[in-house]
Amino acid sequence: MHGGVRAVEHLRQVMTEVGAANVRAQVALSAFTDFELTDPAEPGVITPGPHQEATLTELLDEVVAWSKALRTLREPAAA
Repeated sequence: MHGGVRAVEHLRQVMTEVGAANVRAQVALSAFTDFELTDPAEPGVITPGPHQEATLTELLDEVVAWSKALRTLREPAAA
């Protein structure tokens, strides 16, 4: 059911070796139960179960923290 979880763990090690920033937390969301898609032309709504909310929040917090930490690398150098 969560076959991609093992692939994520392997990819995390590879990305770390090449120096990419990555997050520790991971959430296995199902396309069948965790997403509400009413119109194929619209992005839809993510609806994780209550047991996933804490981990999903942790994952998003880590993404935001990396985004802030790497901000100076994205900004162009002042002339």
